[in-house]
Amino acid sequence: MPWTLRSGVLALLLIPLTMGSGAGATLRPSAAVVPSSADAVPSSADAVSAAAHPLSAGRFLVAPSGYYRPVIAGGKVFPVARSNFFDLLEFPDSWHAPRLRLVGGKWLLIGVHEGIDITAERGTPVLSMTPGVVENTGWIFYGGTRVGVRGADGRYYFYAHLAEIARGIVPGARVRAGDYLGRVGNTGYGADPGHRDEFAPHLHFGIQAANDGPWVNPFPTLVSLYSATARADQKAQGMLDRLAASSNRAAWDRVVARLYMHLSPW
Repeated sequence: MPWTLRSGVLALLLIPLTMGSGAGATLRPSAAVVPSSADAVPSSADAVSAAAHPLSAGRFLVAPSGYYRPVIAGGKVFPVARSNFFDLLEFPDSWHAPRLRLVGGKWLLIGVHEGIDITAERGTPVLSMTPGVVENTGWIFYGGTRVGVRGADGRYYFYAHLAEIARGIVPGARVRAGDYLGRVGNTGYGADPGHRDEFAPHLHFGIQAANDGPWVNPFPTLVSLYSATARADQKAQGMLDRLAASSNRAAWDRVVARLYMHLSPW
């Protein structure tokens, strides 16, 4: 299940490092089940529970490497999963930065970036920011392997350069905020499906206004959601660390089962 934020903010852009307790957000477990659902089922190789193989270092319990379950804040979720291990995740404001476009067989610097690039390691889970209906999947020249979701708010949410798309994520499938859509990759800028390695792995995330309106800058929304997510993860991880230090194995197991997604790192 995801965590639902009830209060608290802060803005940080970097690294999902395992940390102790932090003041701020008040959390409660949500009744919804994410990241996987009947519409988004991870592959069997990915369906590894982070709670299944806890490690013990003396009296201190240590969870294996894994991804935190999504945090819902204001009905939305940050679209790239955070981890409990030292893992790259950053997103400078690249809105309307210059971009190359292929015109008459030549690459020209005439485009602008209508989205935000979230740099992460290849294979990091990509999550639906909002509830909605999958509208597009598959290959496009610049975006590579992509998923497009028509949100319940009427806006179009665009997830591009994916390494793979999750099973069940097909046009017409319904998704909830936090549902697993696929994995971060670096596909695109090529005509042949699967073309990759023209740039470093990242998620291109874009939001288009309803009724085919203009693309809007998602950066402020991403900063707010990442802030909420980092605070919630740190609070929950702090609780887990205190239980581990006290050797309360039964309570530790329960928190681990709720805190991490059932998706293994690549």
